[in-house]
Amino acid sequence: MNYLQYINSVYRPVQNDISTRYLISGIDFRVRQVLGQYIMNSLYDAGKILFILDNTQSGSDFTNFGRFHVLNPLNGDVDLCNDLFEVTSLREISRLRSLLAELGFEGTKAMKVVNYLSFVRETERRLGNNGPLCMETLEEYSGTALVKWKLCQLEESGGLSRENYEYLLTRYAEVSSAAADFEMFLVMLAPFVGGGSQPHPGTAVHLAIGEFGSDRAMQEVMCRLMLAFTKKQPSACSVLIVDDGKCDRECIVEVLKNLPTATDVHMFTTDAFSLGDRDLSVLMRTFPVRIYSRHDSMDSCSRIEACCGQIDVVRRSYTTTVDKRIRASTAFDMLFGTNRTEAETCNVPVREARYRKETINSLCSGTAIIDCGGTQVLFQF
Repeated sequence: MNYLQYINSVYRPVQNDISTRYLISGIDFRVRQVLGQYIMNSLYDAGKILFILDNTQSGSDFTNFGRFHVLNPLNGDVDLCNDLFEVTSLREISRLRSLLAELGFEGTKAMKVVNYLSFVRETERRLGNNGPLCMETLEEYSGTALVKWKLCQLEESGGLSRENYEYLLTRYAEVSSAAADFEMFLVMLAPFVGGGSQPHPGTAVHLAIGEFGSDRAMQEVMCRLMLAFTKKQPSACSVLIVDDGKCDRECIVEVLKNLPTATDVHMFTTDAFSLGDRDLSVLMRTFPVRIYSRHDSMDSCSRIEACCGQIDVVRRSYTTTVDKRIRASTAFDMLFGTNRTEAETCNVPVREARYRKETINSLCSGTAIIDCGGTQVLFQF
């Protein structure tokens, strides 16, 4: 029986249409290679759009993504959210507000940005432009002088009265400060919005959040845009999280909390047990199949030992009674051992760790513990 047969025999998902989610923790290269190849092939054959959430500093350990065509959104290769600036529904407004919150816009200021976008959208509609808002359109409203020029165009064409001109200009003045601050952040959104084509099955979008370890806002922007895309078509998307344990992982935990249930997600990390108890519990709830290979940290090995639980161990004790009497110590008795009596005793069962931390710290190459369905088994990959 191989590892897939074992997992299928002990794990029964609540919904049959939900794929198995894998958490692979440890530094064993062989285990990561075998499971990585299987996951990549499965996702590609299922026609998934793959998002690679790369939280490593270099990414050198994760360069083989199978048959997927990898795109880099930082180069403008892919458009993650072409309708980001549309605010015609509560769902779209909520999506934009959550993104603005990560950029430091508090509630009232975020709503001023929403009103600013609504103002631009309505002005463009009056000018005959019914297409979605884009970066180029917003640049035409960057400043009071340009806004006045747009409104003058409407007034001259008869689409706006003088009273409405003054009214709209006053409304713009109320949100102009928030609009100016928003325009400062557009450079961060530019690579992801309105650039290349939309992701399609067989493509992988590489989000290198580990490269922006000192820029939390940029990490949040990338994660929020990925979540916004996956929520539109959750069953068509999949997420692969790659982590080397050297960067802050708060963004990863937030993604796992907000990811749609129908979206496949898998995680490769060198040490999942270096997380705090609360964040680790999120991982345990998200991934029903957990695979632990060799770990360097003895603290992490101790936590894995606790996760694997204990078993009853029955130990036997042996005693030997020697007859010291002279008549029992003849040469014949000593030759055949008839001057002694041996006894075997079964002691009371004691609870011991199923896999000791020393064992986990010294697992052989290609060997890992599969934690699935309430059981833990050691497998050779």
